[in-house]
Amino acid sequence: MAAKPPVTKKDKKKENGESEDIPFYSTSTFMTITTALLIGAVILYFYYMATIPPDVSKIDLNQYWGKYPMDANPDTTIRPYNIEFSEEIVNDLKERLLHRRPFPTPVEGAGFTYGFNTHFLTRVLDYWQNKYDFKHRATFLNKYNHYITKIQGLDIHFMHVQPDISTNAKVVPILLLHGWPGSIREFYELIPKLTTLNPKHKFVFEIIAPSLPGFGFSEAPSRSGMDTVAMAVVMRNLMRRIGFKQYYIHGGDIGYTVGSIMATLFPDNILGFHTNFPVVFHPLGVMYTFLGALWPSLIVEPELQGRMYPLSNHFMYLVEESGYAHLQATKPDTIGIALTDSPAGLAAYILEKFSTWTNPEYKKASDGNLLNKFELTHLLDNVMVYWVSNSITTSMRLYAESTGLKSYEDNYDLIPTNVPTWGIKFKYDFMFSPDCNLRLKYRNYLRTTAVEDGGHFAAMENPEILANDMFEAVQTFMAFHGINDDPPQRNQKKNEIIKSLYGFTVKDIHGNYKDLADYRGYVVLIVNVASECGLTDKNYHQLNLLYEKYADQGLRILAFPCNQFGGQEPGSPTDIIGFTKKRGVKFDIFEKVEVNGENAHPLWKFLKTAKGGTMGDFIKWNFSKFIVNREGEPVERLGPNVDPLDIEPYLAKYL
Repeated sequence: MAAKPPVTKKDKKKENGESEDIPFYSTSTFMTITTALLIGAVILYFYYMATIPPDVSKIDLNQYWGKYPMDANPDTTIRPYNIEFSEEIVNDLKERLLHRRPFPTPVEGAGFTYGFNTHFLTRVLDYWQNKYDFKHRATFLNKYNHYITKIQGLDIHFMHVQPDISTNAKVVPILLLHGWPGSIREFYELIPKLTTLNPKHKFVFEIIAPSLPGFGFSEAPSRSGMDTVAMAVVMRNLMRRIGFKQYYIHGGDIGYTVGSIMATLFPDNILGFHTNFPVVFHPLGVMYTFLGALWPSLIVEPELQGRMYPLSNHFMYLVEESGYAHLQATKPDTIGIALTDSPAGLAAYILEKFSTWTNPEYKKASDGNLLNKFELTHLLDNVMVYWVSNSITTSMRLYAESTGLKSYEDNYDLIPTNVPTWGIKFKYDFMFSPDCNLRLKYRNYLRTTAVEDGGHFAAMENPEILANDMFEAVQTFMAFHGINDDPPQRNQKKNEIIKSLYGFTVKDIHGNYKDLADYRGYVVLIVNVASECGLTDKNYHQLNLLYEKYADQGLRILAFPCNQFGGQEPGSPTDIIGFTKKRGVKFDIFEKVEVNGENAHPLWKFLKTAKGGTMGDFIKWNFSKFIVNREGEPVERLGPNVDPLDIEPYLAKYL
């Protein structure tokens, strides 16, 4: 009889009904760990690919786009240009409008939901034919100086508007870039506001406003390949031809894309980039966007969440409104034939965008609410630019050139730029990017201005709002670069000695000038502050308490952010504004300054000279404090170790 095998621990567990031990190295455990590692590797790879910018493709700065044979000695002079509505063109246009075919009757109650309502189109075309003053409008369009110059084989048209000022204000150049279906006509109401001295600022703009290649009065390329990157090169070369090596840019729609690429390729030339269409397509941005669908407050401010979420609503709106882009990206010449031959078709195709892109609700109205924000004459001016220049087809080709594999490989949204950038977001624009997405591209994205109205064509619809924002942006760009734009009337004479606080002009955190003579008769506490210092919490809290307690008795507190001590104030003006708002700060915050060294602000040099420290004049750390009496004289100096509430006895002597 065979001997029984020994009883093992495994047999005993079976007899007792206990589960078997699964070794750590079992197949299922191995597969789980392997799968987790693979998923982690994929996530890390995706993150790596999304955060490591691609190399910039080699750019030919002199690529020839003109007709062959090439001119061996091209005329590169800048020549005056006159916009002309010739008698031949006007008569042909009127004949086409007169003999147009009857339009199909629109569906009852459709408004603009099927496209341009033909009942209202009849009114528009009758006005164009019989009441639009062609001679007067040509004169209007020529009110600014127009020029043509040959760049890379193409005649490029531009307006050059210099400010007419009597005061000694600083003049700064800015390049204005239009989009589609806009033109230079978008800027006519904006330009006077930019070239007139703004009482809040001490500079005005010198305007360069070109027609993009293939748009309006700029010649179209003879060969394929003229995408937004090539346009950016042409615009850069145009500015060099005119004589500007450094300048600011404002762009909307396609002009935004061209300006963004210029800020990426030529950062040494661009002092600042302002846009009313700040939109970035970045893989991480896509992840942020979908994450925000679950938790919107992580991605976008509560007051702006409706512009982005729910995603389903905005996605459907984009699908509905982007049909034109697919058509123009695939068969621009086919639709171009129809629009080139028919002024009625051209007007309907262009003006429909001025309705829905201004406010999506306008499509419910039978007239598209077009005249709610625009004058019909102004809208037809823009259509005339396309008609007389015969440029609708060549303008639409840009969509075909800027899509496809090459544009995917050369995605400039993945390549960051350090050029300071500022966006203004109008409520009803058809696309929206939160600031966290924009900062993936723009490392120095300084501020967003959110406007509770308006749409895509900001320069025509809201020129006042846009102009004020551009002034604020450029003021901040100047501060970012440390560009001196002190108002001439406040410049200190070489040997003049300022003896009181009231002799200084400084800039507040928003970049606006502040004459310290406005504090005449107050007791003033001046402090250098920082947002990330160990002393920050106590000092900000107690400074608030001091202000609330003594403001009625004549106390004013002036806080100057400074990043010279441990790098504890690294943020932009926007960051500092947000920080102080969270803390409910009511006293005055000024621009970030240096308080020590050769670049110390003149005000702080004055304070240190007037009240020297125990171990030297230099400021020792964040939250040093100076008390200035009602005559503007510095009378007390207290170190960072003195808490604000501990200086009440000192203040009592002067209040």
